Amino acid sequence: MRFLLMRPAAVAATGALIVPIHSDGGAPAGLPRALRATIERVAKAAGSGRLYGVTTHFGTAPERIVLVGAGKRADLTPERQRRIAAAGVRALWRAKVRRIAVVVDESLGTAPAIEATVQGVIYAMWRPESHRSKPEPLPAISTVGLVASAVPVAAVRRGQAIGDAVNFARRLANEPANLMTPSNVADEARTLAKATGLRCEVLDEKRCRALGMHSFLSVAQGSDQPPRLVVLRHHGRAGKGYDLALVGKGITFDSGGISIKPAAGMHLMKADMTGAASVIGAMGAVARLRPAANILAVALLTENLSGGRATKPGDVFTSMSGKTVEVINTDAEGRLVLIDGLTYAQREGARRVVDIATLTGAIHVALGDHFSGLFGKPDAFVARVLELSRGAGDRLWPMPLTDEFRDEVRSDIADLRNQAGRHGGASIAAAFLDAVIEDGVEWAHLDIASQDWSDRDQPHSPKGPQGPGVRTLIALAESVRGG
Repeated sequence: MRFLLMRPAAVAATGALIVPIHSDGGAPAGLPRALRATIERVAKAAGSGRLYGVTTHFGTAPERIVLVGAGKRADLTPERQRRIAAAGVRALWRAKVRRIAVVVDESLGTAPAIEATVQGVIYAMWRPESHRSKPEPLPAISTVGLVASAVPVAAVRRGQAIGDAVNFARRLANEPANLMTPSNVADEARTLAKATGLRCEVLDEKRCRALGMHSFLSVAQGSDQPPRLVVLRHHGRAGKGYDLALVGKGITFDSGGISIKPAAGMHLMKADMTGAASVIGAMGAVARLRPAANILAVALLTENLSGGRATKPGDVFTSMSGKTVEVINTDAEGRLVLIDGLTYAQREGARRVVDIATLTGAIHVALGDHFSGLFGKPDAFVARVLELSRGAGDRLWPMPLTDEFRDEVRSDIADLRNQAGRHGGASIAAAFLDAVIEDGVEWAHLDIASQDWSDRDQPHSPKGPQGPGVRTLIALAESVRGG
C-alpha cells in the first residue's frame, strides 16, 4: 500500500474520501468550497453522531464521502485518530475502490497525526474470515492520499511498521490451533526474521530440558505437539547484553489440562498464544525501525492438554531459576511457562524485562473489556511503561503487587505454588512471576486477557483478535536506546 501527500483539490478524483467530523465543529478547513458544503449538509442531516459512527454519502467527485464521528476536538488523541481512520476504511470493505483520501486532523501535530492515521488504515485492512470456502475479499485499496500540510516520511514508515506488527499478531491469534501449532508459530518467526534481518533461534524440548526449563516443559507433557522456544535478537549497538527483553506466553491451545475448562468458549483458547504473537510481531517492527539498542524476544510455545502424561494437580517441578513449583491448578499454566522465559531473558543479560500474556480471567473481571493490567517494579519503571503506553495508544491500568500477594504464592511443600484462591487472582499471578525477577532488574508484566479478543463488532474493528500491547512493546524498544 502506498501513502502520499494529497492536496485538497485532488480528492475529487478519488474513489472515497474519509472525513473526521467533530461534534463541536464543521467540515475541515481547506477543502474545496463545494465539497465543504456537501459535507456540512450530510453531517447536519445525520446529526452529530456517536464516536466512530459512520455516514456514507454517494456522489460523483469523489464517488463516496465517508464521515466518521470524531467526538469533541478537545478530546482528540492519537489513539482516537487511529480508530477514526480504521472506522472509515472498514466502511469501505465491500467497496471496490483502489484510491482513497483521508483528511488528517493535525491538532496534535503533523507527525503524530500522520502516524496514527497510517496505523488505522493498515489496522482496518485485516479481516478475520480467513477460512471460509469463499472468503470475503480484502479491501482493494492500493493508494491512500493523506490530506495534510505535510507527510513526514519517518511518520509514515513508523505507522506502517507498527500497523503491520499489530496485524501480524492478530493473524496468528486468529488461526485455529490445528494450523497454528508451536512448530508453526516457530516457522512464522523464522520467516519474519529472514525477511527483516533478525537473528532467530528455535529451541526444541531437548535443549529446553538441558537449560532446566522444567516448569515450561511441565505444561507440554499432555500434548503430542512438541514445544518450541523462539528467541529473536536485534542488535542495534555494539557490546554485550540486552537493553530490553520481551517475553511472551504462547499457549497455542489451552484446554486447562487436568483442571479442564468449561466447554463454553473453549474454542477461543486458540488465542492463548497472543502474548507470543505480540512479541514476535513487535520484533518485526523493531527490525524495520532499527532502534540503537539491543533487544531480545523470547516466545514460549506449547499446548496445554490433558493426555496420559499430563501434569497432575499436586505435581512439583524445578524451574530454570532453581525455584521449585507446586502445581495446584493445571489451568494456571501461563505463569509456569513465563517464569522460565523470564529467567532465560535475565541470564542472557537483559536488565529490563517486559512480559505480555493472556494470563488471568481475573484481570477481565477487574478491568472489563477496556484496559489491560500493568504490574511490575520498581515504581519508576512501571510509570515509564504506563507513560509510553498512553503515547502508543494502548490502555493499561496499574495494579497492586505487594508482599501480601507474594506471601500467597508460597507453597507448603515447595518454594512456590501456582494458584492461591480466587480473590486477587491477577495480582497473585503477577506475584508468582515476580518470584524469579532478580535484584536490580526492571520488570513489567502486561496481563492482556481483558483486551486480546472482542466478542462483538466495533466500528473500527471486527470481532476477534485486537492486538493490544504490541504498540507499547515497540515504544519501549525505541525508548531504551542503549541505555
